[in-house]
Amino acid sequence: MLRKAKRLNESQTLEVISKLSHTNPPSKRSIARQYEVSEATIRKAWAKREVIHKRSDLMSEETKKKKFESVRRVVYGDGR
Repeated sequence: MLRKAKRLNESQTLEVISKLSHTNPPSKRSIARQYEVSEATIRKAWAKREVIHKRSDLMSEETKKKKFESVRRVVYGDGR
């Protein structure tokens, strides 16, 4: 049986980026366990941090707490 993959909302993604920005950041694996997502999810967030910061500057705090699919519809006007 397949497990439904968990996703980070925008607010959680910004938290992850912040944690990884410190001088001695925790491992990506430990952060992934903390948020119950894959290590790849954490690596992708770190790799796209500049785009994520630009995107989040356009959002309200309420919007950042929604799941990414909803945020994408708000920001881009579609369900890409």
